[in-house]
Amino acid sequence: MKFQARPATVGDARLISALGKTTFEQTFGYLFQHYPGDLAHYLATTFDTEKIRRSLAREQNAYWLALLDGAAVGYAKLKAPSESPLCPASDAAQLQKIYVLRPHLSQGIGALLLNAAVQNARARDIRTLWLAVLSENSQAISFYRRHEFEAIGKTTFAIGAQTFNFDILETALR
Repeated sequence: MKFQARPATVGDARLISALGKTTFEQTFGYLFQHYPGDLAHYLATTFDTEKIRRSLAREQNAYWLALLDGAAVGYAKLKAPSESPLCPASDAAQLQKIYVLRPHLSQGIGALLLNAAVQNARARDIRTLWLAVLSENSQAISFYRRHEFEAIGKTTFAIGAQTFNFDILETALR
């Protein structure tokens, strides 16, 4: 299997919307067993095609699609610059998403997408890359630790009736 990453364009909004909804539900759907309406609302608003199209058009955002034989199997989003309360530097960027379809997890796609984001951040003179990851998502946390991210704090995020705990991780770009 040969995977490749390519920059996404505004024309990819519908595809990213579909990937976002599918991968989020595959990864986090179990958290909404008792709140299916909250999940449906979150998917509809967060991954709305027009919202994604506007995000793709913003200069500070960069997206990549991971492809297998021309079919999209994942995507990533970088926001640069992007300060956080724990990373107040103007030369920081946020890795907002790396989502991969479940059948393609642990095949190197996350690393491919992360590398694309890191290269883009370096080209923008970004020195710190940060992200927030669900605290109980041990697979993702292990992935980021293997790629030299370190925990720097915690935060919470509410979706509907639930509040979730997140670890904030960062890495220095050399």
